[in-house]
Amino acid sequence: RMMEEIVLLETKKAQPKKEVFKLKFAVGEFDMVVCDPENVTSELYEIKHSVEAVPQQYRHLVDEQKCKYTAFRFGEIIRKSVIYRGETKKIGEIEYINVEEYLNELW
Repeated sequence: RMMEEIVLLETKKAQPKKEVFKLKFAVGEFDMVVCDPENVTSELYEIKHSVEAVPQQYRHLVDEQKCKYTAFRFGEIIRKSVIYRGETKKIGEIEYINVEEYLNELW
């Protein structure tokens, strides 16, 4: 939970013109949504404590209904990523980003 809070806080501080928040659904949630109201786009993130990349981690990112709702409400989805403690890589359309690299790239 602490890692999630750090990522959310640092993202908010680094991107003050964007809205950064957690989006909850009846079943599941996006750990972080970064919404750019100026360009009407959004980025979806799951934040995991694992060093391993497994499909269960991005199940909400590929949920058609959740993505459709989010795109309608917050703009076109331009990025779907899992922030975790493992190596940065891409699996299909999902980016896996090392948490330290993510935080360093914010600034």
